[in-house]
Amino acid sequence: MVGSTAMSQVIFSVEAPAAIQGFYDFTSNGDGSNWGLATLVGQPPVLDTVVIPNDGTGGVNAQGNPASATGCNALSPGSLAGKVAMVYRGDGAATPIGACGFGIKAKMCQDAGAVAVIIVNREDQMLNMDGGTNPSEGPAVTIPVVFVTLSTGTLIKQKIDASIPVVVLIGDKTGYYNDDLTIFDNNSVRATFGSKPVALAQNASEFSLSPGGWVYNYGIDNQSGVTLNTVIKRNGTEIYNQTSAASTINAGDSAFMTTPTYSAASYTVGQYEVTYTIAMGNTDEFVGDNVSKNLFSISDSLWSLASLNPTGDIITKDGFYRANQLPNNQFESCIVLKDANANRVALDGVYYGGLTIGADDEATVTLDGVEFTWSLYSWNDPDKTVDQGTFTQISEVASGSYIYPDPADAYHEKTIFMPISSAPQYRFVNNQSYLLCITSYTPKAFMAYSTSDHYDYQMNIDGLIRFPFRREGNAWENFGFIGSPVPSIALRTGATLNVAENTVEAAAFPIPAKEVITVKVKAVGDATLKIVDMAGRQVSTQQVKIENGQFETSVEGLNAGTYVFNLNYSNGTTSRFNVVVSK
Repeated sequence: MVGSTAMSQVIFSVEAPAAIQGFYDFTSNGDGSNWGLATLVGQPPVLDTVVIPNDGTGGVNAQGNPASATGCNALSPGSLAGKVAMVYRGDGAATPIGACGFGIKAKMCQDAGAVAVIIVNREDQMLNMDGGTNPSEGPAVTIPVVFVTLSTGTLIKQKIDASIPVVVLIGDKTGYYNDDLTIFDNNSVRATFGSKPVALAQNASEFSLSPGGWVYNYGIDNQSGVTLNTVIKRNGTEIYNQTSAASTINAGDSAFMTTPTYSAASYTVGQYEVTYTIAMGNTDEFVGDNVSKNLFSISDSLWSLASLNPTGDIITKDGFYRANQLPNNQFESCIVLKDANANRVALDGVYYGGLTIGADDEATVTLDGVEFTWSLYSWNDPDKTVDQGTFTQISEVASGSYIYPDPADAYHEKTIFMPISSAPQYRFVNNQSYLLCITSYTPKAFMAYSTSDHYDYQMNIDGLIRFPFRREGNAWENFGFIGSPVPSIALRTGATLNVAENTVEAAAFPIPAKEVITVKVKAVGDATLKIVDMAGRQVSTQQVKIENGQFETSVEGLNAGTYVFNLNYSNGTTSRFNVVVSK
């Protein structure tokens, strides 16, 4: 995350080596409490080399990181002089290593001469650090302290272990450079969805995008000739390229810049990439924040807030989260969906990014034979805002579940498909607000999220709830997790059911099939056939040619089971049907 408070820009950025250069999610002193340095806003940035301290303790912690780098013990005076120290949070094991307070860790590093501290989590999750109330701990720390995920810490450690220096920048870079413009991913316009079925985005009246974003001048000098360029690509091919009129943005000021609306008479299934690039008359001295990107998809069947992969069949997941305050029994992670034409599609199942167990819990927690469920709720509370929204008028209208196999080791972090079990399908209602919630009954399990899809701009505009969660079936958190990660949930809508202009009847025989099946369709020409198993994994993609209303395809390489066949025709229409393979 790049922090932005009024006209400040607090960042944690890896400056070298180039292989891991860029911004990383973090929290800092300013997000927690009981710190001598209460905020990084206005704090001149620290630019220096990362060092992993060594207090002489042998062995490794539960995550495989050095026990000598927990920051819980005194370090040699001057051993970290002028450096950024990187230490590890307690590992959470039954016999814990490094289980001292954040304030103690930071103070030990400060006493050894560090100019900043990076504390690495034991999992891929953010939390706000409390420095502790002891005056000799957090309240005595006057240097920047940032908290990063285990993945971020691992990237840095790998380079250090390979004797490659890692240089980071931590702090508020406002006024640090003369010429410095910024555009943020979380302050730019994106589609209001990660993926939407083409049946709900048939033309310009049903979907359009008004590109734009806030451009900030964090430099010392006023800037003229500032422009915003927007490029939209569909499946890698440019379909839109517009540049705004030039503006002047004074130092310490910002401007919301736009380019003309993007729309089309009809939309083609595919992945759409939106790229914003800012430029000015002078040369920007910090180019790492001059480009912002986001993704959305027009899909044959998937409806989500998280984006999809380039082939449009796997939901994005790049982080696994659980509640800091663990529930005793269950935890629900939800997304909110609504569409004026929702009745065109019907739900027949849900894809979910899956669950996993943290390294420190593997000895005592398992997914073997564990069930988790999904519920679709109609949501009729009049107030749906983050500040005051309520959930007193929700009613389950559809549901499904999945039981992990035993053993389940191979299924950790795997995307799962869960068919509807409450009815053959559920047809959505126009303009009805829905909550689609995944419920885990394993409190220590981590749930799949996307951290690369940002809805902050939209939420600042409308203030609406998008991805709430609740503990024990009643304690709702309207905003969701810190950093606003998006649950990796996609509703499969049975392609475009009952929308004649977008669907083509199709059938296959023999069923069950063993080697070759013949598919009959009311179509001609070329099509793309994607075969997906019931766990949501794509097992085959091939081009087929339809002649005389049919084509043949081999299923000889498929294991016995049920598969979903998706046909995407060259004219934008689709078909989907199930095929049972026997051996």
